[in-house]
Amino acid sequence: VLLVHGRWPSGDGGDDCIHLRTSTQSSYYYLSLVSYLQNLLATMMLSTVTDCSRAVHPFAPASTSARGRSGSFLRFGAPRFNEDFIRVHRCDDHGVTHDLSLYYRIYHPSLMNSQESPPLIVLHGGPSLPSSYLYPIVQHMPTSRSIIFYDQIGCGQSSQPADEQLYSIEKAVSDLKELVRSLGINKFHILGHSFGGVVAYEYAKSSLEDDEQHQNCLSLTLSNTPANMVLSHEESGRLVQSINEEFILENSTAVLPVSRIVNDRFRKRHECRTENAPEPLVTAIQSRGVTFGPEAVRDYIAFPPAHLHSSSPRSVNAPNKLMPPVLLIRGEHDFVTEECIKGW
Repeated sequence: VLLVHGRWPSGDGGDDCIHLRTSTQSSYYYLSLVSYLQNLLATMMLSTVTDCSRAVHPFAPASTSARGRSGSFLRFGAPRFNEDFIRVHRCDDHGVTHDLSLYYRIYHPSLMNSQESPPLIVLHGGPSLPSSYLYPIVQHMPTSRSIIFYDQIGCGQSSQPADEQLYSIEKAVSDLKELVRSLGINKFHILGHSFGGVVAYEYAKSSLEDDEQHQNCLSLTLSNTPANMVLSHEESGRLVQSINEEFILENSTAVLPVSRIVNDRFRKRHECRTENAPEPLVTAIQSRGVTFGPEAVRDYIAFPPAHLHSSSPRSVNAPNKLMPPVLLIRGEHDFVTEECIKGW
């Protein structure tokens, strides 16, 4: 048993610190039992601190519960995160409600209620890739705000029902609303990658169109997110065809099948421009979940909020509501080309 007490009269106590201010002193005092324990355990050549009091969440899938993954984890040498499950409900075309488990992970959880640095919610792409391929961005973000990831229904550690009736962009938006409500956050930013950007945009749009008051999304960042899925697929086909023609002109005598060579070149030019795909991306692709019907995603076209149309009956409900600020970013060589994002 280690009993540790300490304080810093000034300076930064680290990410896992508790911040206190007294009424008689203007300086902050920082208490960080976690940092002390990690330093002491490192000295004793122990590498991991695990919260033994964590409980298995009742909605966790059986395979996850068996591993005891739910709860709070303190990983030596890595950012602290909490992970858990919430229950979401989806109805099929027959009106039958299905209870599903949605997995989430929060890095720097002690800062969830920060007023100066509201949390960032990260939405992964796919649909069908788990959020794990985006975890490395935590290492490149400031430690002054919480970062929230979650696996959309159909992939990762969340429920993966086979019934395609349970999948749609609208249902994905509803899940995000339920996650925000469950976490009790009122102000936050959203980063959506690829298809995750579609869900992020539709979430912000629906918050304006609904009569009820929703949580305050401060900003949207749409990364490599097409405004028109049909055009995006056409552009991808054009890029693949260009590589095919290039391969024919080279008159290559490579041993590998043509399709494999073309796919490898496409990946290195337009998906991930490294010689070898990073391990988190490879793992995410190998554990790809349920890809729901093309009519739900491939026909998607982004439209402005309904209240911005003067002919819409909803325009009188929220004449002064505005979308949050939006940052559009894309990789220069990404298969989501410049044409694909013009619609935004």
